[in-house]
Amino acid sequence: MNDATYLLDEALGKLAEIKHLQAEMSNRAEWEARDETERSEREQLFRQLEGQATSYITLGKSTVELLKLFTAETKDPWMVPEIVERLAAMLDFNLSLLTGPRRAELNVDDHDKYRFNPKQLLSDILSVFLNLSGESAFIRAVAVDERSYSLSLFQRAAGIARKRSLKTEDEIEKLRVFVVQVEETKATMEVEEELGEVPDEFIGNVHQRFLRDSASDDYKCVLDPISAVIMRDPVILPSSGAVVDRKTIKQQLLSVPQDPFNRSQLAIEDVTPGVSFRAHRMRPRTDGGFPASRCRIESQNRCFPRRAERFKNNGT
Repeated sequence: MNDATYLLDEALGKLAEIKHLQAEMSNRAEWEARDETERSEREQLFRQLEGQATSYITLGKSTVELLKLFTAETKDPWMVPEIVERLAAMLDFNLSLLTGPRRAELNVDDHDKYRFNPKQLLSDILSVFLNLSGESAFIRAVAVDERSYSLSLFQRAAGIARKRSLKTEDEIEKLRVFVVQVEETKATMEVEEELGEVPDEFIGNVHQRFLRDSASDDYKCVLDPISAVIMRDPVILPSSGAVVDRKTIKQQLLSVPQDPFNRSQLAIEDVTPGVSFRAHRMRPRTDGGFPASRCRIESQNRCFPRRAERFKNNGT
């Protein structure tokens, strides 16, 4: 996962720099007017970028191809909480680079020289989305990606896939259904968020509150100090004594095997399980609003058919 993110980010970044240098050198009058030393330095940088881009693109392409094959064969390993959100964010981000406003930056002269095939890369990324489109955890992970995901992003991708014959009509329809499910999930989450924020009495010193409440059967809700979301499976880090959600620390350890609070070495096997928090029972609403379940149903009935139709009409 980290390799795919790093390689694609570096490859596409180097292509953007190459595109900029190609534009500089294409203006012969301005280029010749520059100091010879400056031209030499820019040409040396250009050759360096070409070598790096070719290497990163080759490795990144192979990584995405493997990701496409693996997700076609098995789904469960990709759905664990510490993996699925990172996978969704990586796919969304690269989809936005290939189909969004920044795609012009990748339009370098002579794609073949750098072994860059944007149509194939786009097709492979869409294949990963399609492979995992039936997984509820993946749908939710895409829905929570506020950095890159948007309905218009997938509309553009579907339009390009159809225009360039990258996917069949059945596959594009499957992609449309997937996006409708993502939009449904987003709407449901928005409704739940509107029902209220975490009560103030539940927010405080996480470690002290955890230790105080762990001996009691009464439910006490605390926030993860890193992600600032309600902890579902709290654990204690042995060195710092901090209390975090298991999902959060597992995500951290995928990149750096250290306690984020004091940088001591840490493995997931070292953490100590904490108490299991019971679900907070929502207080009855007194403002005349719908209960959560009815609110969710009303929202779905109002929003989702139009969203489905909008995707179908615009994805051309």
